[in-house]
Amino acid sequence: MSFFSGLSFNQGTKPGFQKTSEKFGVCFEGIECENVAENQANDVKIKFETCYNWSQIIEMMLGSLEFFYDASDFEDDLQDEIKDWLAVDGWGLLFTLLPFEFQQYFILMYSRIQMNHDISNEDMFYRIRNESEARGLIPRVEVKLLRIIGGLKEHKRRKMIHIKFNFSKFKLIAKFSVDKKRLRRTLAEIAAEVVGQMVEDSEDLEIPETLKEVVSDKIVDANWVADYWWAKFKQSRRIDEKKSKRINSGDDSMDDAIEKSVTISVQDDDRQDNVQDAASFGVIARVYNRVRNLLFRLRS
Repeated sequence: MSFFSGLSFNQGTKPGFQKTSEKFGVCFEGIECENVAENQANDVKIKFETCYNWSQIIEMMLGSLEFFYDASDFEDDLQDEIKDWLAVDGWGLLFTLLPFEFQQYFILMYSRIQMNHDISNEDMFYRIRNESEARGLIPRVEVKLLRIIGGLKEHKRRKMIHIKFNFSKFKLIAKFSVDKKRLRRTLAEIAAEVVGQMVEDSEDLEIPETLKEVVSDKIVDANWVADYWWAKFKQSRRIDEKKSKRINSGDDSMDDAIEKSVTISVQDDDRQDNVQDAASFGVIARVYNRVRNLLFRLRS
């Protein structure tokens, strides 16, 4: 284990780097930086897109996604996992984002221990961490699973994951796209996909227990896709409302706002809207999805 794990000279994960699992694929899309001047933000962006290895975080995402059921639970679980990871294997990332005074302190401590003791990097890491109480330096971490509405990245099976590290110097946002695979490898999976679009819970079905797990996976899959169509519907409704207001008011200044709504690439999960829509989402989104599939079959 390297003491400054994940850091390198231009050997990090570049935007476009991908890893996959049985059910998902995750792609590193890039870095954003907030609360700093534009020229400094660009410098930070370049460094973290070329000199840091994000593969461990991608592996954590894939691990959490394998058990995906609900967006909120996924976000909470991944946040907790990343915070624990920062204090151990993610020390390299944590170190780079600490204030300069702390970085100097840790480098001096590292040099002192290295000169006086013949120990491994891993033992040195734990010794410095324990002596300095590094866990108290762990920042607030926010994970957001976002829908993609508009732009080149838009797809019914693709969402964005933003991981925000809230440090005192600035806020670093790592962006990843995640694709949920459509698995139709066996007759059971093909049939379960149809059933999963029609029911809410596999326990309601009188089928062998061995098939209920497959149907449960397809219910989650149907909800993942239906969530996109529901967001698409709400976006279209907002645009229509803005157009209506513009026509009624005779105000042409609304044109820019409407255009931005059409071309927006990432749409938040709308937590407040979702609280009000929670009851209707499951029913309406499924109906919308079924009607769309039916029309598609009739056309073909």
